[in-house]
Amino acid sequence: MAEKSELAFGVSLGQVTWQMVQKAKIWVSRNLPKTPMIEVAEISNLLGLRLFFKAENLQWTGAFKIRGGLVKLLSVPEEVRKRGVVCASTGNHGKGIAFIARRFGIPAWVVVPERTPKVKTEAIKAMGARLIRFGETYAQAEDFAKAFASERGLVYAPSFDDPWVVAAQATIAWEILEDEPEVDTIIVPVGGGALLAGTLITAKQLKPSLRVIGVEAEGAPALTTSLSVGEVVTLQQVNTLAEGIAVSRPGFVPFQIILQLLEEPLVLVSDDEMKEAVGEIVRLSKLVPELAGAAAFAALLSGKIEIKPNAIVACVITGGNIDLNLLCEILSK
Repeated sequence: MAEKSELAFGVSLGQVTWQMVQKAKIWVSRNLPKTPMIEVAEISNLLGLRLFFKAENLQWTGAFKIRGGLVKLLSVPEEVRKRGVVCASTGNHGKGIAFIARRFGIPAWVVVPERTPKVKTEAIKAMGARLIRFGETYAQAEDFAKAFASERGLVYAPSFDDPWVVAAQATIAWEILEDEPEVDTIIVPVGGGALLAGTLITAKQLKPSLRVIGVEAEGAPALTTSLSVGEVVTLQQVNTLAEGIAVSRPGFVPFQIILQLLEEPLVLVSDDEMKEAVGEIVRLSKLVPELAGAAAFAALLSGKIEIKPNAIVACVITGGNIDLNLLCEILSK
């Protein structure tokens, strides 16, 4: 590991440098609102710790993904960006790209798997992006989107497998430490891995003692499986209602960073545990997360993470674009 002032990862780690994170922080702070850190005393007292929710569900478009889309597009020369942008998404990234493309005045195409919830696809179309449904999994939608972008000479904006996207997601942990410097544990949901990789980079640079824990859906353990064999693998199928983390393979860029920096095993949570976490977050904090957005808290609530008494913990609520029928089902129970 390089010295703190020279933190940089080589080609094998995706070429993510601390200088890129600093640039991403500037772009994010100039273009997006800073989401709040919310402490819920009742939950803190119940668990015997101080718990904060980093409320990315209150970000524009209702999810953290807009950070990666913004930073990726700003990293591209303007004359290239003006041609248009294509992305693959399970919903939240596509919504973010559609929002940014409209603000930049450029055309956008969003490719989503067939099962993407209507609440997300309708939001994408409402922002003016062209919606394409393709494939049963995110990986299939991603392959189609890459080919589409290449054929038309458009910018491809990855959801997670890109150095600039990892740098963008590293800004979340930076904001957490700005607002609550005494935080000793950050828990994040894991899909493609950019948020976990970015959190690890920020921790290594700003607070090496910080504990970073990633949480996957039991029905989509793509990163867990890949780490077990030491290379990126693609799952034959995924089976979770948490579409925000329903990926069949992690990104190659974040995977190499995670492989190098992760010190704790990933935690797996079930859909039922995420549903319970959604209900408790709504009931006690009045925030509304989607299933994937509640994954970090689900791991804590279910007792799958050992936390010392009086620890100061931040759970990232990554998104709030939940299907209303599912929300009604959860709250009715």
